[in-house]
Amino acid sequence: MPDLRRFSFAQRIALLIGLGFAFLVIGSYLVSLGGPGADFGSFGYAPLSSSFVQQGADLSTFEQLLVWLGLIAVWSASALWVLSPSEVHHDDPT
Repeated sequence: MPDLRRFSFAQRIALLIGLGFAFLVIGSYLVSLGGPGADFGSFGYAPLSSSFVQQGADLSTFEQLLVWLGLIAVWSASALWVLSPSEVHHDDPT
């Protein structure tokens, strides 16, 4: 794996923005797991029949908060690592 701190500052910012969007997609997917699906039209059943679509167990608000805070913590830690100053080695004879 290449040393990401050797990238230019603009490249590191672009990498973090892309990582943020990836976490947005992952978080949206995790929070919507077990949801009712699409909110429009007939979804695999006749609307006026006695059949129904079984709904999954939604995450509570607190669980959703934990998902988002966890993803934000991972993104923040990765931002600190990627944006940390690169180590410069000087041959100082003193």
